Amino acid sequence: MSGLGITVSCTLAGMAAGYLAARRLSSKPLSRHAGLPDAATPHLLPDPALEWLRRAVGALGVWAIETKGPGQGARIYQSLAAEWRAADAELELIEERLSASARRDGEGAERLDAGLLLTVSAGGAVVAALLPSATTQPMQVTVRSDLAALLDGIGRRPVLHDLAQVQDGLAIESVESVGMRLAYQVERIAGAEAYVAALEGTGVRVIGVSGLADRRALGQILRADSALARVARGAEPETSSGDPLGGSATDRRRHPPARVSPMLKQDEAIGGVAWRVPDGGLVGPEAAREVDEAIRAATPRLEMALRLAAETDRAIKDPLTGLLNRRGLSERMSLVGPERGALISLDFDKFKLLNDTLGHAAGDAALIHLARILEEQVRGVDCAARVGGEEFLLWLPGTSLEEGVQVAERIRVRIGTGEWDWQGRSWPLSASFGVAGWPETTRSKENLATQADAALYAAKRGGRDRVVTWSSGMSASAE
Repeated sequence: MSGLGITVSCTLAGMAAGYLAARRLSSKPLSRHAGLPDAATPHLLPDPALEWLRRAVGALGVWAIETKGPGQGARIYQSLAAEWRAADAELELIEERLSASARRDGEGAERLDAGLLLTVSAGGAVVAALLPSATTQPMQVTVRSDLAALLDGIGRRPVLHDLAQVQDGLAIESVESVGMRLAYQVERIAGAEAYVAALEGTGVRVIGVSGLADRRALGQILRADSALARVARGAEPETSSGDPLGGSATDRRRHPPARVSPMLKQDEAIGGVAWRVPDGGLVGPEAAREVDEAIRAATPRLEMALRLAAETDRAIKDPLTGLLNRRGLSERMSLVGPERGALISLDFDKFKLLNDTLGHAAGDAALIHLARILEEQVRGVDCAARVGGEEFLLWLPGTSLEEGVQVAERIRVRIGTGEWDWQGRSWPLSASFGVAGWPETTRSKENLATQADAALYAAKRGGRDRVVTWSSGMSASAE
């Protein structure tokens, strides 16, 4: 048997690095410190599963991180053996290793002074176990298997939470909960792997995958020429395809052709479903009709969820750049997560000169250009916002002040070395940056914006095109 044989299936999103600042030297998981438990969510994973797994395999510690979705903050759990009196240096080293694991998918093993650290990561989330150094190879294989099952279970928890709330009448369905519910319904009816996609703006995004499907496709923007994207946009009626996702997922298994059906609202496509039975299994007419009915029943729910999501975006997003606005950033920063973070304040140098010389349309184009750079240069868990004319804020949860300065410097170089022109006329761009860190420069996260702004003004006064860290002698007065 594989450890505890943890096989409760349940998707995952990103994590915030540096989470161990809130660590505790006890066997009790950190879930109570990362936010109140969700009564509507099945609670087997990850608590008390972490403690069960730790005891079953004799681990010194087990860690897990889950999020509700990109940019929505992290829930952090750990279970440490009471007899392991870990030093801060040991836990900090494990923190570094988990942060590194979050940047790549796969498995890892490293021998530390404290023991053997095994990690399994996917999509930015990580689970890990610290085993005694003398752990045998067969036991290592067993623990890896259980960690993979735990990671999969933790990943599905946010979706189960959404579905449970809908069933209890506590919430309106999200786009993702509609997609996941439909995907699992199709799997239950036909024994099929299923992918659900929705039309969002000009793109088509995968919003649901069933348990038999490749979950790495969840959240991906499909290629415009893929069968599922064409059907979801209404560019093609129902069809079949051996590669309905257009190669967007990394799954390379051999499959029979998938049936790709549109989700139609009054003859207008708003999404699509691709499904097939693995290994060429057959689906009877009755099951096929039941799948069609499930798709029809889910379509108005998806339309409602898309409409509400669009209304929410209008309330918390900047219409020009698509980044968060000040309200949206405030909401993200208020989420429970790692007890540390860095805030970067930045804006263009001599932006008024650009506007006066090339016109306001050119200024808008430059702001959009900067927004795309910010999106390229940061992690999915980070939050970029436009909070003023040319003023932007970048929140990096779980990041040290030093790391925040490094990120700001990287973005500064990218802005200054990249080419930008307006209607054939080249224009040099540069930006100034101010950085503050929690808890390095303040004990209260609410003070970060004032400090970062003061550092930004210091960068402007110091000659522009530079990164300045807040210090106690700075004034927040504007230029």
